[in-house]
Amino acid sequence: MYRIGILGSENSHATAFSKIFNGLDPKCETKYPDMRVVGCFGHYPEENQKLLDNCSLDFITDKPEDMLGKVDAVMVTARNGRFHPEFARPFIEAGIPAFIDKPFANCGDEAVKLAKLAKSKGVPLVGGSSTKLVYDVLQLAYARRNAFDAVGAGSVAAPVSMDNPYGGFYFYSSHLAEISMTIFGYNPKSVAAYRAGDNITAIARYDSFDVTNHFVEGNYTYSAAIYGKGKTVARDIDISMCYQHECAIFVDMLRTGRMSHSYEHLVWPVIYLNAIKKAYEEGVEVALEFPEI
Repeated sequence: MYRIGILGSENSHATAFSKIFNGLDPKCETKYPDMRVVGCFGHYPEENQKLLDNCSLDFITDKPEDMLGKVDAVMVTARNGRFHPEFARPFIEAGIPAFIDKPFANCGDEAVKLAKLAKSKGVPLVGGSSTKLVYDVLQLAYARRNAFDAVGAGSVAAPVSMDNPYGGFYFYSSHLAEISMTIFGYNPKSVAAYRAGDNITAIARYDSFDVTNHFVEGNYTYSAAIYGKGKTVARDIDISMCYQHECAIFVDMLRTGRMSHSYEHLVWPVIYLNAIKKAYEEGVEVALEFPEI
C-alpha cells in the first residue's frame, strides 16, 4: 500500500485526488487498491478538516515535514505555486516521489533548483497542468507532428484569473502554457505579450512560425488551432477527465519509477510564463533560454 500525503487542502484537486484514491468517487472507473491518501497539511485549518472528514483521511499535520515517516509519496496541491517548492523540498530530500500540481512553481529559478534536487536524488516527479494529458491536446500534438509539411501559425485560448490571492497570473495560466508547448514544442525562441484589461495576448516565436496565446478572463473554455498551407486543424479541448489522467500518471510513476514528462518539461513552462509576465509588464519582447536539468 502506498500511503499518500496531500499538501495544500484548499484546492479542489486535493478533494478530487483523495476521493479517487480512497474509492469515494463513483464516476472513476479505475480503482487503485494499492493507493490511499492518509493525511493532509494546508494553510487553511477548516479545509484540512473538511478533507479529513469527507475523504476518509487519518490525520492532519501542523507542518509538511511532519508527514515524513508516515507517507510513501506526496501530492502538492496548494493553489499558490509559490509554496510548491517549499512544501515538496523536504520529501524530495528524503527520496520520496511527488506530484506537484500546476503551476510547478511561480518562479523559474525555484523550479530549476527543485528539479535539479530531484534529479540529483534520483526522485521521480510528475505534475504541472493536467491539460497536457487530455485526448484533444494529444491529438493536436500528433497532428502538428504528422499532418503538416510545415506549420504556418498556431493559436491557443484558455482561461486566466488575474485578480486572486493565489499568485495572480500564475494561478491559472499554466494550463494554456502547457497546452501550447505540448502542441507546438517546448522550444519557443522569444515571446511578446500585451495586456488589455484582465486579458493577456502573447505571441511565441518559433524558428519558422508564431503561436498566439489568448489568456481570457471569465471564459472557461479551451481551444487550439494549427494552420498550415491548405490545411487547418482546430479543436475545442475537453478537460473533463483531467483528474483521472493525473492520477494515472502518478500511479504509474509510483509503481514503475518512470516519469511521464522530463524534469525539463516540468520546469520550462514556468520559465515561459515568467517571460510572458515580464513581456506584458515591461512592453518588451523577451528572449527565452531553457536550461537543461
